[in-house]
Amino acid sequence: MTDGTRIAYILYRLKSAAAPTVFWYSPYTASAAPFEIAKPFLEAGYAFVGANFPATGCSEGIIENWMDHKEGVYGAEVVEWIARQAWSNRNVGMIGNSSAGTVLFWVAAERPPHLRAIVGTGVEDGYEDCFHLGGMHQHDITAGWSLNSEFVIQVRGVEFRIGAGDTECAAIRGGERQVVRRQFFDETRKHPLKDEWWDSIYLARNEVAGKVNIPTMLMASWQDAYGGGAVNESARLFTQLMPNVKEKKLVLMNGDHYIGGPGLRSYSLVDDERMQFLDRWVKGVENGIEHEPPVTVYWEVREPDGDPKKSVAGWVTRHKTWPEPKVERRPYYLTADARISPDKPVAGLNEGSRAYLYPAGSELYGSNQQFAIQPYKDGVLNYRTAPAASDMTLLGNPEITLYLSIDNGDDADLELTLKDVDPEGNVLFLQSGLLRASLRAIDDERTSTDEIVHLFRKFEKLVPGKIYDLRMSLLAPIAHVVRQGHSLELTVGAPNPIPHPNIGSIPAGGPSINRVFHSERYPSKILLPVLPGAVAQAPAPECGMLRNQPFRKGTDFVPGGLPIQ
Repeated sequence: MTDGTRIAYILYRLKSAAAPTVFWYSPYTASAAPFEIAKPFLEAGYAFVGANFPATGCSEGIIENWMDHKEGVYGAEVVEWIARQAWSNRNVGMIGNSSAGTVLFWVAAERPPHLRAIVGTGVEDGYEDCFHLGGMHQHDITAGWSLNSEFVIQVRGVEFRIGAGDTECAAIRGGERQVVRRQFFDETRKHPLKDEWWDSIYLARNEVAGKVNIPTMLMASWQDAYGGGAVNESARLFTQLMPNVKEKKLVLMNGDHYIGGPGLRSYSLVDDERMQFLDRWVKGVENGIEHEPPVTVYWEVREPDGDPKKSVAGWVTRHKTWPEPKVERRPYYLTADARISPDKPVAGLNEGSRAYLYPAGSELYGSNQQFAIQPYKDGVLNYRTAPAASDMTLLGNPEITLYLSIDNGDDADLELTLKDVDPEGNVLFLQSGLLRASLRAIDDERTSTDEIVHLFRKFEKLVPGKIYDLRMSLLAPIAHVVRQGHSLELTVGAPNPIPHPNIGSIPAGGPSINRVFHSERYPSKILLPVLPGAVAQAPAPECGMLRNQPFRKGTDFVPGGLPIQ
């Protein structure tokens, strides 16, 4: 780098003439990328460079903490270094998932002249990921991720490089030229509110995303439990925060945090989308993707034989913008008799409240094994729609309004789960939602028709006995068809510190009898994003075929709650 810092990299290239280059830049093992990662790009005619962020792997660097601005500055310098090499034709495209997908925007904001396009998947950033859009510190995401990344995952890449003959790496590790001054996990615990420190490392703002001016593709999955805000973040970037980007794509589907890889766990659908985008904007192939609608939704992606490289979607839809303007947000009301009804409550009907024991009930949805254990009935409230008379297609983020009171303590955490129930009682997880009641204040500037965004700037503690209006979205939108005869079920409960799989937090407040109200004055409800006239275009997938959507078989409906008025 211009300041003398050395960045560790690995290069795979063709023996033929100079080629365009795919650049993978991450804090993990990019500079020890195995041949299997590079192979698809080599076969497509690209050179491949993997490099580690400063102060990670075998790279030198003195940074304040992970998510330091230097990551973007050095990444831009690596892009220009690539362009100067004899094996490069001066056209560079960047790819990345998770942290590597996030830093693409920091690099592109520096506007290196030879960076032609970026493709980011699982983009996550800042407060809303470590506190998971609900204001609750997610210990497994912050501690588990940062500590494992620093002391386990990085070490694998270091060992690979040293074993392959890197004589410099051992001296760099732990030396004076590789320093992270503050551990990221420690910093997150110092900043429980979204303050100036979080703002300084946030990419979804004019000072970062607003400076990007090259073709950009964003891909995300609805059930990404590591970066629950990945779809929301990608959608915000796509719709609001990249005014200088003329060629941009948003690709959405079911799945988990690893659909984008690159590597063995990524969907072949994602691999293909990424390659087509790179071919068009880095290689210059006239493949016509600029004439396609900019938003693609893959519905019910499955993995035959458990192989992501055989991934297939039930069907595909394309849209001119996001959210889809044809979607109707229809209100369905929660009732005192545990129903979800399209009928608005009126005086004298559906009056009353339902009580549950807080924080005694949690639904764990990290795996089929966890999900099979139904939550303690006294600690949750369950609500269910009548069986659908015809297919109901949901595309977007449901919004929930709960009128809630507590009888003890000064706070309460909500964890919601939305599920599909078939006529045999088989339950399929769709999405979850989180909110700390004391952080209920809404950010009107950033809130959109498809997402309630909270400020997270100050705690507003609860007073026992007072009824509060809590509005929230789920962690991410969904694309799902409630087929004829199926029902939707909503569960209201508390979070649990047991990771499921990455979400896990200690509930706030104290033991309490919490109440949800249902009346004309206090109409607790869910707004469902219904796409009129749309129906399923493929048979329902078998249970267990959808990644990161656990199921349980043959259960009876349990309303839950305490037997008190």
